[in-house]
Amino acid sequence: RIGRAQEEAAAAARRSRVLSPVLLATTLDEEEVRLLNSLARQHGGKVVTKWSSAVTHLVSTTRCSSNGAAAGQRLCGRTIKYMSAVLSGQWVVASSWLRASSAAAGWVAEEEHEVHGDNSSISAVSGLGAGGPRRGRLHLEGGGPRLFDGLHFHLHGPFNKPSRKDLLSLLREGGGTAAADKWPDSRGAAADPLVLYGDLPDDELEPLQSRCAESGLGPPAHANWVFESISRHECLPRPGVAEVPSQESEVY
Repeated sequence: RIGRAQEEAAAAARRSRVLSPVLLATTLDEEEVRLLNSLARQHGGKVVTKWSSAVTHLVSTTRCSSNGAAAGQRLCGRTIKYMSAVLSGQWVVASSWLRASSAAAGWVAEEEHEVHGDNSSISAVSGLGAGGPRRGRLHLEGGGPRLFDGLHFHLHGPFNKPSRKDLLSLLREGGGTAAADKWPDSRGAAADPLVLYGDLPDDELEPLQSRCAESGLGPPAHANWVFESISRHECLPRPGVAEVPSQESEVY
């Protein structure tokens, strides 16, 4: 009896605790998408094409991992879907999870397939991913606040990649508040609003910095501050406090 109980416990540990997953794909190829749909039909689950808070698993290819990554690192593209999943504490798994589930005839435990990070935030020293998916998942599972909880943002100027709409969606999913119309006022605010800019011409950056200073606000930040913070599931220091992320950071 003890041996059977141990076997059953070990088998349960190898299975996913999510009985009816809501599955979303990002950057999967056609064969992987077919496998995803087939597994959902066989083992239960729903495949969706748009991100929402109902999603339980984001499944991504990791074949695009950078040459600078350390061996064994599961890294994916930094898509809007990916950042939304990190902010929401959803499982972000490599497509290897699909193949393992197919071989096991059921959804397997996710830990061995969890993505370590994205290609845009690999450590130049260690080659490791930034760890945002796991950190965000555990933080929110433990009842922690959302990444941008209590923060207010003002969007200044044009935004192209991602769009203003997508950026607003990420900030709000992260618990922040954001506006793009009225210039922010720091008076009476619990924390100074952070002015974000995107595709701003170089000759307009200095006037923006001066306007922030005249308004009693801190220096403005490029939108990559948001993306790099999400990649780590950790708010980076504000501009003017420490080094800010390079504007070469990439969003797919």
